[in-house]
Amino acid sequence: MRRIAIGGIAHETNTFAPIQTPLNAFTVDEGEGIIKRWTGTHSSLGGVIQGLQDSGYEVVPLLYATAMPSGLVTAEAYQTLRDHLVGQLASFAPVDGVLLVLHGAMVAQGQDDCEGEILEQVRAAVNCPVVAVLDMHGCLTQKMVDAADGLVAYNQNPHLDTYERGLEATALLHRILEDGAVPTHAFRHLPLLLNALTTGTDREPLKAIHKAAQAARSDARVLSISIMGGFAYSDVPDAGVSVLVTTNNDLPLAQRLLKTLTDIAWENREAALDTGIPVAEAVKRALSSQRFPVILADIGDNVGGGSPGDGTVLLRALIEAAAQDAVVLLADPDVLQQAITAGVGTEIDVSVGAKVDDWHGEPISIRVVVENLTNGQYATSGKDHFSNVYGRAVNMEGCARLRHSGIVILISGRKTPPGDLEQLRSQGIDIEAQKIIVVKSTIAFRGAYEAIAGDIIEVDTPGLCAANLTGFTYHKLHRPIYPLDVLNSITEYRTTQS
Repeated sequence: MRRIAIGGIAHETNTFAPIQTPLNAFTVDEGEGIIKRWTGTHSSLGGVIQGLQDSGYEVVPLLYATAMPSGLVTAEAYQTLRDHLVGQLASFAPVDGVLLVLHGAMVAQGQDDCEGEILEQVRAAVNCPVVAVLDMHGCLTQKMVDAADGLVAYNQNPHLDTYERGLEATALLHRILEDGAVPTHAFRHLPLLLNALTTGTDREPLKAIHKAAQAARSDARVLSISIMGGFAYSDVPDAGVSVLVTTNNDLPLAQRLLKTLTDIAWENREAALDTGIPVAEAVKRALSSQRFPVILADIGDNVGGGSPGDGTVLLRALIEAAAQDAVVLLADPDVLQQAITAGVGTEIDVSVGAKVDDWHGEPISIRVVVENLTNGQYATSGKDHFSNVYGRAVNMEGCARLRHSGIVILISGRKTPPGDLEQLRSQGIDIEAQKIIVVKSTIAFRGAYEAIAGDIIEVDTPGLCAANLTGFTYHKLHRPIYPLDVLNSITEYRTTQS
């Protein structure tokens, strides 16, 4: 029986965030703990485990570490996790293959390309095929491509296909091991930088390229196609859109497909200019809507992109507009503790939100009633956008339901993405009865909320994930790039295509 090692380190790093990500921010599973926690989950690792078991392989679990998107990973955290992963692999050698679940946009102190280095060190430690699953928001590098036999990226945003991509990566490894497939890569970066709003795969510029890629996959010579939307909030050289085509020993085919796909993405580049609806207009539209609930997507405070989840811009606008039947969730452990101390049924004065940094508005001083207190724990339906981070069980580290006039403010002890309706339902919120719900998300929330939303309004709010990229100062990003350098990026694209 062939032995396949599995593991990984996954983090989406927002390098503009002022607070770094230490080792204790990571949830770490080792050995059989990986199998126990992740088997049966709708995650990449769940797909990898299931695929290997179905293929009759022996699963050799190493280390799997994940953390919510946040600021730069400390050197200590990265080096500790990397060395432990590679060290475990060496101790279990020899193995017949390695399957890793990574992200693609992890950045640490002193290392802009964590995944590239991890893959290089794994490659040096074994003499067997190495395949990895990546988030499509990864910043793909030549080092990653050179070090891996295969890279499989999510095809959907919201990331509802993570489990399927784990299965795909397992199938790719199987073709290499059992059928003798020879992975042959064609890879290219585009001078195209997408804000979080424009990385949805059901809209341009990614919709058309994914449609073409799906047609190309019907060719048996194609092993995999990965379309990377990139991550504009990591200031690294390769933050933009990239495409990787892997064929079975057919470089000309890979190169032809690569040109076709990158041309499609470039032809749709103007879609990258979309930044959402201004705050005042968005709130006015929400208040006048007759289709409920209206979902206001707080783009700038997108916790799935590394923001703190305590932005107050939309809450302030709703208070000033005297909104009724509205729900806003903020992460604020200080206010949570204040509510716990006061107890249910009490009226207290609080200064809520905007405490982590100065990107997301200012704290709001208001009087609220404490309506409910819970431990903040709930179980997802299994397809949450962030199932790769926490599996099925989610812990908001406490939650207080506060009321200010017609607005319910849920205060969590820990920022938590709105990837599952149970997040609000577990706090006694009748979602369908609300008129307005603010979500700290850009795309991820759609996997849960799209089916029940009367209307969705994407709001151009300030923050660490703001859609207007001109507000960020880049030092390492390869320039020129569209839309920051409109004219010069055209010349750059023609040069890279020639």
